[in-house]
Amino acid sequence: MKHFAFLAPLALVALAGCGDNGAQEKAAAEAKAKAAEKRKARDLQDKLALNVRCYAAVKWQQRLLDSPLPKNIAGGAAPFLTYYRGMVEKTLGDQVIPAEPPKPELSKAGLDTYLDWAVKDQIETNFTKGDRAQAHAQVTTCLQSGAEFGSVGPMAKLNPAERFGKIQQLRGLLGQLGN
Repeated sequence: MKHFAFLAPLALVALAGCGDNGAQEKAAAEAKAKAAEKRKARDLQDKLALNVRCYAAVKWQQRLLDSPLPKNIAGGAAPFLTYYRGMVEKTLGDQVIPAEPPKPELSKAGLDTYLDWAVKDQIETNFTKGDRAQAHAQVTTCLQSGAEFGSVGPMAKLNPAERFGKIQQLRGLLGQLGN
């Protein structure tokens, strides 16, 4: 009987430890779920920002891209604008991302309003105030990505070396004639 009296407090301590362990496991699982949710939200924001930035870059140089020589090289701005708008819409899905004015919320219903705002914002804050060569490089990088990953325009059919040559031609034209 003495042995059982001695074991009883140990059993209670062991059971109490199990209870804490369960609470710790639950807290760890909740923290892991919150971290995954934050990572997912950050990934969504990054994908949206990339596609919106590319849409804005192409829109910024639309007049040049629609002129005869660049249009022969890249196929004009319209296919790239359609591609990047579609990528934003696809990435966004049915989600609504609230924003504080003057930035409009980002949703399927308000996508055109958001993109109009984003183009003006990107032009004012990034493309015209920063390094001009870097801004032009953003445009050509977006054209190259659209061609490679989205099969957009005549450059999509070229091998990588030929595509690189065409991108270099566009960089030269942007440097000479771009905004």
